[in-house]
Amino acid sequence: MKVRFPCQLFIDGQFVDAESGKTTPTVNPSTEEVICDVQCASVSDVDKAVRAAKKAFETGEWSKISARERGQLLFRLADLMHQHREELATIESIDSGAVYTLALKTHVGMSIETWRYFAGWTDKIQGSTIPVSHARPNRNLSFTKREPVGVCGLITPWNYPLMMLSWKMAACLAAGNTVIIKPAQVCPLTALKFAELSVKAGIPPGVINVVTGTGSVAGQALASHPDVRKLGFTGSTEIGKVIMKSCAESNLKK
Repeated sequence: MKVRFPCQLFIDGQFVDAESGKTTPTVNPSTEEVICDVQCASVSDVDKAVRAAKKAFETGEWSKISARERGQLLFRLADLMHQHREELATIESIDSGAVYTLALKTHVGMSIETWRYFAGWTDKIQGSTIPVSHARPNRNLSFTKREPVGVCGLITPWNYPLMMLSWKMAACLAAGNTVIIKPAQVCPLTALKFAELSVKAGIPPGVINVVTGTGSVAGQALASHPDVRKLGFTGSTEIGKVIMKSCAESNLKK
């Protein structure tokens, strides 16, 4: 089996080099050999990704399709992940150090199940009607409507790269949001391979964006960007406090 994976940033449906041209090596923790050099996103690159996600959410194809069509795309993505499960498991193993059988059955297997689960929820996100007094002269009707938040930023750690991506991203997309993910600097390759599969699945440009690089630059830029409405983070308490402060000082992210 030949294993191939991209090493560039994924912005607006395309793999592109970082503006600065900077790269960072990703190392196989088992052999300590360099697997490849991955592009290192700058603040400007993150801004491009956020703008692409915002455009996709507000005026792109993603904003126009029905909930059922959205679910069909996510099911298609899960099917492609299943077809490429051995390749994904191999990449996860060499990039994060996971035992191959664990990567195949758990990291990849549970990720596929997660995408299928949330794909099934897309047309079941409903509001509710609220009883009001009929004694009122105008006989009001009150109801709630659930709507997507908008652009979501995701920052994931090293220990379960593909599962962390899936747990955070699948729910976001099922609800109709768009995302930018900053995977762990030491193991970004399954996130990039996932992005490649998302194109094959027909996910419109800008819906999924992947910015690789350091947490202090790319992660911080994502946390403090005013157009990111919600941010999901898994990591240390120390870094979590820094991110929470950035979210509060920028636009009070959810």
